[in-house]
Amino acid sequence: MWFERGQFKKLSAFIGCVMKNKILTIRKFKEYRMTDKNILVPIDGSDQALAAVREAAIMANALDSKLIVISIVEENPFANTDFYYFGADATTMKAFFDEACGNATKALADAQKLSVDSGAREVETKLVKSEVSAQTIVNVAEELAASLIVMGSHGRKGIQKLALGSVAEEVLKLSQVPVLIVKQ
Repeated sequence: MWFERGQFKKLSAFIGCVMKNKILTIRKFKEYRMTDKNILVPIDGSDQALAAVREAAIMANALDSKLIVISIVEENPFANTDFYYFGADATTMKAFFDEACGNATKALADAQKLSVDSGAREVETKLVKSEVSAQTIVNVAEELAASLIVMGSHGRKGIQKLALGSVAEEVLKLSQVPVLIVKQ
């Protein structure tokens, strides 16, 4: 059964709330052809992200694909904040950014080790300095010619899961390539 775009958004949001297993969404076959063999995995260092890395590595091995793991660090995390009101200076803001880059670099190293341990033969890691958003993930997927995006689900529970959106849900809406959401 095929759904129109508006119906699909509602259905994918509902399925994401009630499913206990992995979710794979794809466009109609006529609209999508798997030509490149790059699997993109955006990570944030969470357990859900590591579960996605593990699944993607297994798939990359089976499909003889390259695994590309990215971590996005906000270039200017204080753009919408009046940090001067709180007495922070440029040195403090740079320290936050440097710490975020360090954390992301460590998460990428951990993901690369997990990928190799899980069977991936070719793994590339990339630190992306940009706005942390679903659109950034979709843009990077296009730039790197990804044929699949694999990502962890959010960790929300209860009413928050229904009331709040997630990056994974937004990627589902925006992406033109298949998206596999891995629930831990």
